[in-house]
Amino acid sequence: MTILVTGFNGKVGYEVAERLKEKQVPMKCAVRNVERARERHVSEFDFVALDFSKPDTFDEALEGVNGIFLMYPPGDRIEFDAFVTQAKKKGVCHIVYLSVKDVQFMPFIHHFKNEKLIKKSGITYTFLRAGYFMQNLNDFLYKELKERKRIFVPAGKGKTSFVDARDIAEVAAIALGRPEEHANEKYVITGDEALDFYEVATIMSEVLGTKIAYSNPTVKEFKNYMISSDSDESFINVVAGIHIPTKLGLAKGIKDDFEKVTGRKPSSIRKYIEDYKEVWL
Repeated sequence: MTILVTGFNGKVGYEVAERLKEKQVPMKCAVRNVERARERHVSEFDFVALDFSKPDTFDEALEGVNGIFLMYPPGDRIEFDAFVTQAKKKGVCHIVYLSVKDVQFMPFIHHFKNEKLIKKSGITYTFLRAGYFMQNLNDFLYKELKERKRIFVPAGKGKTSFVDARDIAEVAAIALGRPEEHANEKYVITGDEALDFYEVATIMSEVLGTKIAYSNPTVKEFKNYMISSDSDESFINVVAGIHIPTKLGLAKGIKDDFEKVTGRKPSSIRKYIEDYKEVWL
């Protein structure tokens, strides 16, 4: 079986590729710019060009592929429907799709529509409905943490079920390696504790040995500050939107699907912060 890994330059796609490499599973990693990827990773991975807004890149990317780790990419004019249709024609037999926790209650987001599309295609699937990534702490939360020692997001006092992207990747690699065992399953992947950002700030303070605060701005305060910092307005709206379920108390649900699939407990946020503490120091 040869796997196509999409989203290689993102939080989860790269980790999936790493897990498949460890298992010596044949794969191709899809990127928009093959030359840049090769410069960065040399011969670690086999790269193929794929741009979801350019259907003429689909055939080569899907050539000889049996399974796909599939992510919905950022950008305009995404031809997701056409890609799934072409995957079916090229003989892809299983898709592991990265979705979001509680997607079944959110018909207004891409993932809801995309899950339905994949089901309709007739390709067997595994949907990974993931909670809030721990990796956000060293992604869009990084600058404020590094420069001002604060977590600055409008999440209120709500708790969220933080999950390590490395854990999501582990489930993805298992499902891709044994598709018959995970066919048409929907796994909700979370950590095993729900925390608010005050608690996260306390843990970070303990691990990093320096005071980290959670500012708890209102949505208006968050947007005004980010605009004054020259951040992209569409990005600001996305980040604010991500935290609305937490602020409303809707993001705290915990599931044990990760343990059922892997046989172990998910990573804790303390372990994650310990693993990456040099990033923030």
